[in-house]
Amino acid sequence: MKTLTPIAAAILLTIGGTAFAEDNTAVQNQVGVGNSASATQTGHATKKNLIEQDQHGFFNNADATQSAERHSTIYQQQDGAHNDAYSLQAHGAHNTSTSMQSGIGNYSSTTQISQLGSTATTMQYGVGNKASTLQLAGVGNTSTIDQSGFFNKADVTQVLSFHSNASITQTGLGNDASAKQSGFGQDSSIDQDGKFNHASTTQLHGFGNDATILQSGFGNKASMLQIGIHNEALGFQKGFANKLNVCQDGVGHLAVSSQLGLFNKVSISQVGHHESAYTTQVGIANHAKVWQ
Repeated sequence: MKTLTPIAAAILLTIGGTAFAEDNTAVQNQVGVGNSASATQTGHATKKNLIEQDQHGFFNNADATQSAERHSTIYQQQDGAHNDAYSLQAHGAHNTSTSMQSGIGNYSSTTQISQLGSTATTMQYGVGNKASTLQLAGVGNTSTIDQSGFFNKADVTQVLSFHSNASITQTGLGNDASAKQSGFGQDSSIDQDGKFNHASTTQLHGFGNDATILQSGFGNKASMLQIGIHNEALGFQKGFANKLNVCQDGVGHLAVSSQLGLFNKVSISQVGHHESAYTTQVGIANHAKVWQ
């Protein structure tokens, strides 16, 4: 019986440990000073994936990991200084993660686990913007975050979600937005233009719900909760410190609210089937409540 030398044994162990990952490609381009990039493609059934990372500037950091993933792509581009981008794809297939950063001190994090055919896109232009996307256990989801300005914050969470879409667009300073989805065919859209606006949409355990929030101004707040089937909510706020709260539980509800002015407040609650509510406020410190 022939005994392997320690060196031969080590080589054999290394070959055996990396045999699980195959046909993957990693491309990393760096121009500037002090940039750092890491690409990891390892683990069982990690096959035919692509990681591409481009850095131009100073002290940017990019980290991409694919594990037990197939036919997926991570693309991260950084222009500027002190930007951070992280992306993880695991136990899925045919997913795409894209992060594009231009400016200083922006932060992007994308996590796709047990996803099939999902897409996450983050675009950041400015200073100190922060974006986070989590897609867990789902099929055919789309997340899009577009930030332009200073210190905006956006979060998209899609868990047990199928063929749903979440979009957040922020322009200005200190805006905060979050979208949470589970279920089938949910659609959420948040657009913020101004300063220190807050918006959130939550769509749970349903099918085909649609939530839209449009904010322009300073310090406006809006939240929407949808549980059920084919509910629709639309909120428009322009001005200063307006507040909107919509809660829909049931089937086929419609809520439409428009606020123009200062310190206006609307609360809409719908339970049951096919209720409709419309509110319009123009002026200062108006208050409206709808219970259906």
